Amino acid sequence: MKKWISVVLTLIMTALLFVPANAALSKKETAPLPTVYLMGQGFTLYADKNDTKSEKIHEINVPDGYVGDVAKSLIRPLLKGLTANDWDEWLDTFVNAVEPLFAKQALDENGEASNGSGVNFSSGRANKRRADGTYTLNAYTPNYDWRLDPYVTADQLHVYIGQILAATGETKVNLIGRSIGSSVLMAYLERYGADELENIVLYCPSFYGMEVVSRAFSGKVDIDPDAVNRFVNYYASTGQMDDLTGGLDAELMQVVLDVVSLSVTLHSLDLPANALERIYEQIYGRLYPRLLVKMYGSMPSFWSLVGDDDYEEAKALIFGGQEDVYAGLIEKIDRFHYQNLVRSEEILQGLIDEGAKLHIVAKYGVPMVPVITNADTDGDMLTSVCSATLGATAAPITGTLSKDYQQAAEQNGTAKYLSPDKHIDASTGILPDHTWFIKNLAHRSMPECVNDVFGEILNADGYFTVFDSETLPQYLEYDLQNDELSPLTEDAADIADTWKPDFLLRLVNVLRYIFQKIADILRNIDFSRGQ
Repeated sequence: MKKWISVVLTLIMTALLFVPANAALSKKETAPLPTVYLMGQGFTLYADKNDTKSEKIHEINVPDGYVGDVAKSLIRPLLKGLTANDWDEWLDTFVNAVEPLFAKQALDENGEASNGSGVNFSSGRANKRRADGTYTLNAYTPNYDWRLDPYVTADQLHVYIGQILAATGETKVNLIGRSIGSSVLMAYLERYGADELENIVLYCPSFYGMEVVSRAFSGKVDIDPDAVNRFVNYYASTGQMDDLTGGLDAELMQVVLDVVSLSVTLHSLDLPANALERIYEQIYGRLYPRLLVKMYGSMPSFWSLVGDDDYEEAKALIFGGQEDVYAGLIEKIDRFHYQNLVRSEEILQGLIDEGAKLHIVAKYGVPMVPVITNADTDGDMLTSVCSATLGATAAPITGTLSKDYQQAAEQNGTAKYLSPDKHIDASTGILPDHTWFIKNLAHRSMPECVNDVFGEILNADGYFTVFDSETLPQYLEYDLQNDELSPLTEDAADIADTWKPDFLLRLVNVLRYIFQKIADILRNIDFSRGQ
C-alpha cells in the first residue's frame, strides 16, 4: 500500500510544488550595471501569448463539482477492473478526466506550444538607469515561457541582453537565474559564453538534477514514515502550510498529510497489501507515464531538472513504445541533458578559467518532499545541497558531519568552509569561495531579504568572496518570523528539534476535521421537510 500512497502523494506534490511563488525581486537594492533576473516556473502564461487579456493558464484550476463527477464516472470501470481484471476502461476514463485540467498548459509532442499559448519574451529596449547612475535589481525581469526548451529561451535572452546594452550604452549586464531560470542561464552560458556578463548568480540551481522531479519522472517514488513526519512537522511547526499549498485549502492539505503520516507510522495500510499490490502492478506502469506526458513531462524545461542517474529510465517510462510520436520532444531534452547537464562542471570550469565571475546561492535545512528515495538528504525541499552546488558535502538532514570528518578538515586546511552547525562542507563544491548557503529557506521561497545577498555580490569591487564581508559570510540563517537573514551561528537551532511523531495530535486533528465537516452537512439539512 505504501506504493499507492507514494504515487498519489507524488502527483499531488508535483502539482503543488510548481504553483506560482513569490518570485519578483524587490526594488530596494540597486547595482551599478543592469541586472537581468530570470525567474523560475510559475509566473503568468496566457491562452493566447499575444493577448495578455486572454485566459491565464499558468495555474491548474479545478472546476466546482469536478472531483465528484470524476468519482462517479470511475465507479463502473472500477467494478469492471475488480471483477474482470480488465483495467483498460478505468485507465482511459481516468486519463481522459484529468487531461483537460492540463490541456491548455501542456505542450505538444514536440515540446512546443502549438496551441498559441504562452507569453512573449519581454523587450529590453529601455534605459532604466536611475538618476544616481544605478539600476534597481528588478529593472530587467523578463517574462518568458518557462515550459519551453531552455535553449529557445536562451536565444531570446541573448537578444534581450543585446537590446539592454544598446539602450543603456553599457558593455555588460549582471545575470541571475533562479531554479528553471538557472537551466536557461546554463543554456545561455554554453551557447554564448560570458563576454557580456559582469556577475553571474545561480540561485538554487540543480546541476545534478532536482531530485524530486528526477525521481518522479523515473518512477522512483517511495515513502518513509520518518520522512513524512519530518516534512509535515516542518511545515506545521513553522506556520508555512499556506506557502506549501500555494493558496489551496491549507486545512485540508494538513489533514491529508496527517492521514498519510498516521498511516505510514502505524503501517496499518499494509494489511490488505496483497490484493492492492496486484492491482498496483497492473496499472501503475500504464497510468503514471500517461499522466506525466500530458502534464509536466511534455515540457522540456522540467526535463532539464532530471538527473543523469534517472534520465534514461525516465525516458523509457514516459515515452516507452511512443518514441516516434515524441521524437521532437526527445531531441530537445536529449540536447540539453547531454550537451549541458552532464557537462555542467566542464562548462562552469571553462568559464572560471576565462575569468568569469560566477556565484552560487544555495539553501539547506528544509526536509525533502517525502516521496523519493533518500529523503533524509539535506536540501531545500526539492534539490539537494550537492546538486545545487556541484559537489558540496552535506550530512543527512537529521545529523552532522562526523567528528572524524571535522578533524580531517582541520588537518587539510578546509575547516574554514564548514558550516557553524557542522552540517555542510563547501570546500568540495565547484566554487567554495563563491557559494553562499541559506539555512531554513525552502526552494519556492523568495523573501525580499535575499536581495541583500545579491546586492552585496553585485556591488562589490572585483570578484566577491564569502570571506569579504562580515554581514555576508558563507552561511546564513533565515528567520521566518522576522523575514530576515543573519549570519549562522554555532548554536543555531535545527528544525530537526521540532520533528516529533505527534501521533495523538495528528489523530485529533483528523477526527476534528471529519466531525466539523459532518456538522457542516447537518447544519445545511432542512429536517422540517416531510413532517
